[in-house]
Amino acid sequence: MRRSAKVWGFFVSIALFTTIVFQQRGQAEHPGEEGPSQIAVEAVMQDGMAIDIYYPQGGCTTALAAPYPAIAYAHGFSFFGLPDGAGDNSGNGAHLASWGYVVAVPTLLDDAEARIEKIVQVLDFLGAANDEVSSFLYQQIDPERFAVVGHSLGGSTALAVGARDSRVKAIVALDPVYHARTIANGEYPIWDPALEGPNITVPTSILGAPADACNSQADYEEIYPFVGAAHKVSYHIVQASHCVFADPGDLGCDLLCGGDANPDLTQLSQKYMTAWLNYYLHEQPLFYDYLYGANAESDISSGMVQRLLKTSPQDFLVNGLPADIELEWALYEQAMIAGYHIYRRLPGQPFSSTSYASPGFEPGFIDTQVSSGQTYFYKLLSYDPATNEHEESAEVMARSTEDLHKLWVPILVTP
Repeated sequence: MRRSAKVWGFFVSIALFTTIVFQQRGQAEHPGEEGPSQIAVEAVMQDGMAIDIYYPQGGCTTALAAPYPAIAYAHGFSFFGLPDGAGDNSGNGAHLASWGYVVAVPTLLDDAEARIEKIVQVLDFLGAANDEVSSFLYQQIDPERFAVVGHSLGGSTALAVGARDSRVKAIVALDPVYHARTIANGEYPIWDPALEGPNITVPTSILGAPADACNSQADYEEIYPFVGAAHKVSYHIVQASHCVFADPGDLGCDLLCGGDANPDLTQLSQKYMTAWLNYYLHEQPLFYDYLYGANAESDISSGMVQRLLKTSPQDFLVNGLPADIELEWALYEQAMIAGYHIYRRLPGQPFSSTSYASPGFEPGFIDTQVSSGQTYFYKLLSYDPATNEHEESAEVMARSTEDLHKLWVPILVTP
């Protein structure tokens, strides 16, 4: 959804607590465009917290049918409630709903811990509404597929919730900020990624922009290394400003932070946000292309996006024994890990373009096709249900040792 008069009319309707149905556009060419579903929105009050709920309203394909994954979305700084943080991100809520998600966008204040608690309460609300017969969300939500998304301070909020709440299965942080500023003390941390980032184990995507007045330290660059997830990616949108990640955003953000309301860059951020969730939450391998495949590579080669990724298998070890070489690694329990490919080479030779072995979703493999004293080099890659491969591991080596086993014959000594 772009910044238009249609959007502002939409906010007026929300204030009246009515339900609105948006008509779908034509077939989306990529996940940055509106998805296949019509959507509806309802504004609710839960324990004094206003929440805008965006949800699919028919038109979804079989692959995007109820029960839907559900997202708790955290907006950025409220500056004492002056801007409409939830309204400034209505376009992101509507966009995700068009792709088959129930999206809850609460109105939040700026206290970091209070925000985290509120987003956890939103997850509680979504789970309860799914079980309540009288709710418009009854049996519309899959409680095993919760995600958190957030922009600015909301990005750090989403990361913190993902670190603490085991119900969260995927995270997208849009130009997250974990520093606050005061006139007296300058900048200080409001969330500690070094302490809590390693507790994040679910697939995590962080989108960022060059540093500007509202994210002067480009905090996402500091946060990313601390995230403990086995699958994590940082996408730096080269020409973006802090405010392009909000849709429709507001003029105050543009004036305060610098930059402009560039709808093409907003759509680019929505493409990566949606593709990440479609891949890891809807579990659809076709969106691999937008994260790791040709489409992403095109954005990178054109200079639009810079990417850091880590999707290689963890704790890959080998051990040479007399008759074989044992390989082992840590399994990543995630639906988009269908199994593992092993590649092997000899010294002075390249790896083959085809895998040497495919043990499936197993934590190890025993290579019995070895010669005593020969050195072998291995690398390991996971693959998804469509056999798309993820990042390769570091290369490891092992040698099958000489067989030193001997037969010992006991000697009976009699007095």
